[in-house]
Amino acid sequence: MGRRLDAFPGERPPGRRKYPWDEWTDRSAWEIRRGEDYDVATENMRVNLHMKADSLRCKVRTRKFEDDDQVEGLIFQFFDFEREAVVTEHSDSTRADTELLYRDALEIYERARREVTIPWRDGRRGKYAAVRYKQQIERAHAAGQLVSAIGRLVSRPTEGFGHLEEAERPDLMVETLVIDAARPYHQLFPTATVQMARERMAQYWARHPKPPS
Repeated sequence: MGRRLDAFPGERPPGRRKYPWDEWTDRSAWEIRRGEDYDVATENMRVNLHMKADSLRCKVRTRKFEDDDQVEGLIFQFFDFEREAVVTEHSDSTRADTELLYRDALEIYERARREVTIPWRDGRRGKYAAVRYKQQIERAHAAGQLVSAIGRLVSRPTEGFGHLEEAERPDLMVETLVIDAARPYHQLFPTATVQMARERMAQYWARHPKPPS
């Protein structure tokens, strides 16, 4: 009895490329190009990378690029977030910076509560009080794990980010604290956290471009 082939010998069926995940997930930085390493749209490939990271219970950072020949591609790196985000916050050299981070993290909560309104379930609008965020910050500070806690907030989309985006208040996003190289606590954050925060804010500004000055 005959058997069905997926494609004629020598041809690769579209969208069915097999990816070398064992190599790509080895925590090294990789560069892949559309047409050479993957065939789907680049944004779809980015989704594939994040889905693989979820299945492995790890994280992946990605960056899209386009070379001189206008070939799209992605640079990416899988990593163990919890392992990379561990920071000792009890040493004399970091305590003052951590306290400043704590103050700033609570300040954006208080400012959002005063200055931002959000839609309520009954159709009205009211002040935005990110109570869960405040509780997470206070618990993490008490446990000496503030940097790691903020890293976890940055690592996944949150409802609070959506509320602040709707209000067009990037100045009140915790990601803005993380990427501010002028703040003394900037050096406390691991590279992965800073990169994720930068990607999140780049996506925000792509959706809300600044008006010309």
